[in-house]
Amino acid sequence: MESKKKERANYSLDFKLKVLADMYENGLSIFGAAKKFGIKNHYSVDYWEKTYILSEKSLSLSQETMQKVMDMRKKHELRQAAQAKTPEEKLQEEVNNLRKALQYSELRNEALQELLKIGKEEYGIDLLKKAGTKQ
Repeated sequence: MESKKKERANYSLDFKLKVLADMYENGLSIFGAAKKFGIKNHYSVDYWEKTYILSEKSLSLSQETMQKVMDMRKKHELRQAAQAKTPEEKLQEEVNNLRKALQYSELRNEALQELLKIGKEEYGIDLLKKAGTKQ
């Protein structure tokens, strides 16, 4: 039985820089740039973006485009820094989630108790099982 090996695509540095430049100039997403250039694995473009240093000369971008890309990267970094939580913040978030869950459980319990009460009043049926009774 013959095993099928996946062919690994090797792209030249010029091609990678061309893809990145086109992506920045036209405002394409990583997935859009990969699709446009026929790159099967869009994670490659993501890797190239993180690996290759942004410079005017290598990508031959205008100063305006370079500034726009740098601003986008700064916003992304700030967003990631804001999302990084300290251990205290994580614990506080967990406490809040547990409080919400407790509140929901108490409300549900109250609703079930009301249902039992209505069943007994309207139908004369005690829906609450008593421990130790024979069936």
